[in-house]
Order: sequence, then C-alpha cells, then structure tokens
Amino acid sequence: MGTSSWPSEAELNKVKKVVSELSGRDTDEVRVVVSPYRICPLGAHIDHQGGNVSAMTINKGILLGFVASGDPRAVIRSGQFQGEVRFRVDEVQRSKHATPAKVFPNDSSEECNWGSYGRGALYALQRTGKLLTQGIIGFICGSEGLDSSGLSSSAAAGVAYLLALETANNLSVSPTDNIELDR
Repeated sequence: MGTSSWPSEAELNKVKKVVSELSGRDTDEVRVVVSPYRICPLGAHIDHQGGNVSAMTINKGILLGFVASGDPRAVIRSGQFQGEVRFRVDEVQRSKHATPAKVFPNDSSEECNWGSYGRGALYALQRTGKLLTQGIIGFICGSEGLDSSGLSSSAAAGVAYLLALETANNLSVSPTDNIELDR
C-alpha cells in the first residue's frame, strides 16, 4: 500500500520557490498553508435517516505559499489559472451580491475571476471588524487533475486565504470561526 503523503517535499519546495521569485525573499521566509479537499462518504451532506454525515479529508488539496507583503497590497498568482490578482487589504470590500459590478473592476489578466476567493476572505474578515494592514504575496495551486471535481476545493481555497491573511496580520481566529467565515 504505497500511498504517498501529501503534500510532498517537492510540492512544498516548488510553491516556496515561486513565492520567493515573486517576492524577492528567501524561501525560508515563505509560509505554506495546506488545506485539504474533502468528501462526504455517502455522497451527500445528510444520510438517508436525516442525520448529518461528517466530511472527511483526502490526501490532496490546496497549497497557498505566501509572505507578508510589507504593505497593504496583495498580489497572488495561481498554478491553475492565468493572470495575477491584486487588491489592497486596507480598502473595504463589499459583497458582489449587494454591489453593482462596476464597483469591482476585474483585473483583465485574471482568468475566471479566481481572485474572488482571496477578496472574499478579506471581506469576511473585515465584516467581523478585523483591521488588516499587511497584504500577502502568494502562489496558490491545487492538486493536479482535480480542478472543479466536487471535492470542496472552493472551501479549501477560502480557508487557505483566511489563514494566510490572518497569519500576515497576526490575527488569532479559531478553526470553528474560520469555517463560519468561509460560508
């Protein structure tokens, strides 16, 4: 049963190297959030008797390497999508559902609006009154071949961004609160 552990040392080193090149910082300064994908064993969130089914993580997921940017700017690249996401953590984010689209200029280099997860994490933290002053320079990537495969990858990405922004800003948020923030 030769299953390998995720993430591998090679995967972690690759993420650290990309962030080091983006930021000009040493790889030793790069932090990596490991956020696993999850499944529901019965294929649904409730069992046939109406009870809850606990999700379980699998040995694949999201890696988000980052360093604090030293200012309010956030710059993030993706291993799966084209473009670069840029936003400022000192600018108030608004829900896209409650705000006209023109207020949210889409970075023309951002494919598929993948940067919405990072901005959404910032919005969630701001909504609770958290003051952020440090952005991040980061690189996010998911396990190969599992994009949009029903493994709660959106939740994994959202939690990864929350943890990175909290770490960069020395914020302490409980795991339970992070789950609620990512809803």
